[in-house]
Amino acid sequence: MNTALWAQTDTAKVFSYRDFYDLVLKNHPVLRQANSLSGQAKAELLMAKGGFDPKLDINFDRKYFENKAYFNFWDNQLKVPLYWGGMDIKAGFERNVGDVLGTDIRTPLDGVSYVGINVPILQRFVIDERRATLQNARIFQNIAEAERVKMINKLILTAAKEYWEWYFSYRNQLLIKEFYELAAQRFQLVSKRVMQGDLPAIDTADAQVTLLDRRVMFEQATVELQNARLKLSNHLWDANGSPLELPETAVPQLSAGQVIDVTTLANLLETARLRHPEIQKLDLKAQQLNVDERLGREMLKPRFDIGLSSLNYAHRFITGSKIPDAGAFPAFYKINVDFSLPLLFRKERGKLEIIRVKQFQNTLETQQLRREINNEVQAAYNDVKNLEGQIIQQQIAVQRQAQVLRAEEQRFSIGESQLFLVNQRESKLNELKVKLESMKAKYEKAKATLLFAAGTFE
Repeated sequence: MNTALWAQTDTAKVFSYRDFYDLVLKNHPVLRQANSLSGQAKAELLMAKGGFDPKLDINFDRKYFENKAYFNFWDNQLKVPLYWGGMDIKAGFERNVGDVLGTDIRTPLDGVSYVGINVPILQRFVIDERRATLQNARIFQNIAEAERVKMINKLILTAAKEYWEWYFSYRNQLLIKEFYELAAQRFQLVSKRVMQGDLPAIDTADAQVTLLDRRVMFEQATVELQNARLKLSNHLWDANGSPLELPETAVPQLSAGQVIDVTTLANLLETARLRHPEIQKLDLKAQQLNVDERLGREMLKPRFDIGLSSLNYAHRFITGSKIPDAGAFPAFYKINVDFSLPLLFRKERGKLEIIRVKQFQNTLETQQLRREINNEVQAAYNDVKNLEGQIIQQQIAVQRQAQVLRAEEQRFSIGESQLFLVNQRESKLNELKVKLESMKAKYEKAKATLLFAAGTFE
């Protein structure tokens, strides 16, 4: 762990869950990967906006053969798409001269300028492919955010479980260490009493077997703690993206044991209904399908486009040439009309039907997912409440077993009990303590699972 972080908790040597949580949300590579989704969505939006970029086209075509200038075509055009109405504004300069050109396409030797507009009257007036792409790209921004939250939720759930696994491994190792030290003390005590003739020699062997067995348990618990520490270190990174190691002197906090009440459950159910990333993604997908449906219905209209250009000599202002008196508008103009009508519309109707089927499927999937998430939250809450009750009962069991052990030790001290019974009572007490710590770890993991089921991480 880096010095700055550890300096905050070095005095108590406690690496709290909140410190761990903050560090994971700050530097974890998965978090950075999740944040990159927003950058990808911005790039998608930028691409969609490219459909409305002004475009400059320059075309030049010339034919000269056997001392004859057949034609010389030069057309420069700037086209500016407009969002509203699917219209395009254009302006340019055209020069068409040559020996074989007809008067319909020939221009003056110095060319002609023009400014015009193309307007879709029926199809593509309400919505077209460019606007649909842009609207879907904007919706994709929110989809990317929902996916980012989903990835963070999953990361926090995994990290929380491994933190509380570390907690249990630490508490388990402490209990077994205490268990082993008691066996070592009892072995020394029994050996002295056997030498004094107060106990039979077989008790020495019995005490030694117990000592060796608990030593094996302690060594195994130590290895499990080391492995749990290594797994937790997988989530520790500094601001530069370098991995950090959890120091051996670090210890976990005690289980908070925060009670989850019915009010909290109601809030989590409401959070899941409004903000669960999986539900949000389906809702946003429905919005995209609605955009596609609008476009599909628009494509069922006939195509009727009108283009109108005003022909002029604006370029002569630059050269200083004489501009002819053209009279009132529209003395010089060019108009074109484009009309097309598929007789059966089978392609368009097929696409629209596919979109509507997808909308129906998305609606059913959303309904099923809402029900599943609601039940998952309820089930996770039931697990939390069940563990709360079990922890209380286990604490009582530990207290009662401690009383039983003390009574057995008193009987053994006055010669009314056997070492086997003391060891048995002690083993049972340690088993109950380990189980209690396991329940506390499960309880904290169950709370993390409850938050994950509700689609939130805090």
